[in-house]
Amino acid sequence: MVAQATVLDDLHAIIGNKHAFRPDEAGRFVVDGISPQAVVEPGSYEEVAAVIRYASEAGLAVIPLAGGTKRHVGNLPRRYDVALSLSRLDKIIEHEPADLTVTCQAGISIAELQQRLKAHGQRVPFNAGSGHQASVGGVLAANANGPSRAAYGALRDYTIGMRVVTADGRITRAGGKVVKNVAGYDLCKLYTGSLGTLGVIVEATFKVMPVSRRERSIALRLRSPSDACGLAAELYRRGLAFSHVELSSAGGGNDVGWFLEILLAGSQGAVDRSEKELLGLAPRFKAELAASNEANETRSAGESNHDQLLCRLSVLASQLAALIEEIKRLESPLMVAEPITGVLRASWPAVDAAAVLESARAVAAKHEAVCVVEHCSVELKQRIDVFGDPPPAFALMRRVKQQFDPKGILSPGRFVGRL
Repeated sequence: MVAQATVLDDLHAIIGNKHAFRPDEAGRFVVDGISPQAVVEPGSYEEVAAVIRYASEAGLAVIPLAGGTKRHVGNLPRRYDVALSLSRLDKIIEHEPADLTVTCQAGISIAELQQRLKAHGQRVPFNAGSGHQASVGGVLAANANGPSRAAYGALRDYTIGMRVVTADGRITRAGGKVVKNVAGYDLCKLYTGSLGTLGVIVEATFKVMPVSRRERSIALRLRSPSDACGLAAELYRRGLAFSHVELSSAGGGNDVGWFLEILLAGSQGAVDRSEKELLGLAPRFKAELAASNEANETRSAGESNHDQLLCRLSVLASQLAALIEEIKRLESPLMVAEPITGVLRASWPAVDAAAVLESARAVAAKHEAVCVVEHCSVELKQRIDVFGDPPPAFALMRRVKQQFDPKGILSPGRFVGRL
C-alpha cells in the first residue's frame, strides 16, 4: 500500500493542493464505515483521467462520489483508497430546447438541473427520491428509478449519451447528443447501474420532455394490496394521464391499511378527464378518498436510516399483490410499492435483520422475484452479498469487469458477486 502522505503529494501534483486532501471528520466520504486515504475534487475531465491513470499505476482503489446519496448501495468495498468527488463537475454543457436534449456534467444536482430546464418549460423525468443532494452521476451509477418509471420509462430509456473515464484513464464517449442515434454498441445501458465499477461517468445527455401544464394529486385509501394493484393496473390499461402511481402501507401488522397516491399530469382537459374516470373506478376496487398528507406521513415514516434493513423486491406486476401479502407477515414492515412496474421496498426498523432477510429472500424465490438489500448495517453487509446469489449470467459479467477494469481499481467488490 502506498503511504497516505505519498498519495497526497502525488495528487497535489496532479490537481493542486486545494482539491486533494485528507477526508474530514464529518464522514462525507465514508463508504460502509471505510474512510479513504485521500479525497480529490477534479475540475475537468482531463483531471479525472489523470487521477485514474495515477491510481491505476499505483494500484489504488477509487470510488466515485458526488452528492453521496447512494453511498449505501452495493456490497462492502474490498479496498477504498481514493474518494473521487465529482462535485466540481456541475455544469450544463449544452441544452437544445428545440431538439429536446440536454447535456450536463455528472456532479450537477438533479434539483439544479430541473430548475434550469424549467425556465424553458422542460424537464428530465427523474424521480430518484434522494432529496436535493442527489447528483446526475450518482443516480445513473445506481440506476435509481422511481414511481415515474411507469409513465416515462427507465433511466436507460432517456439517457442517450455519456462521457466516461475508463479504468486506464481514457476519456471515452458512448451514444450521442441526438435522439435518433444508432451508431455502435449502446454502452450507456451498460454503465447505468454499474455502481462505478466499469468507468467513471463524467457527463450525460438526456432526452427532455415538456413540463406538465397541470398536475393533480389524488390519494385513495384501500383495504388490500390486491385492490390497490388492480386499480393501478386498470388506470394504466385505460391510458389515464398520470405521472406516477405509488402504493404505501398505513402502518405495520396483518391488518395494515393501504394508500394509493396517483399524480395526474398533462393538459387541463386530460387531467380533468383522468380524475373523473379514476374516481368512477374507485368504488369498484373499494377505494375511498384520503388526504394526501396521510400518504406522505406514511412514506416518511418508512424512510430508512442506513442501519435498518431495507429490501427492494422486483417481480412481475401481476404477482406484486401476492408478494406483498407474504412480505407483510415478516415482522410488520413498512412498505412502499410501484404497482405498475412491480417494485416493492420493505423496511424493518428494529429486527433480527439476518433472520428477516433470509425469510424475505425465501418469499422472493417463491414468487420468482429479485431481492436486493438497499440499506443494512455494516455488520450484516460483512456476511452477505446484498444482491443475493449470482445470476446465471455472472460468468459473462465477470468477463466484462475484467475487460473494462483489469486491475480492479474501480469500486472493487461493490457490484453483483462482489465484482
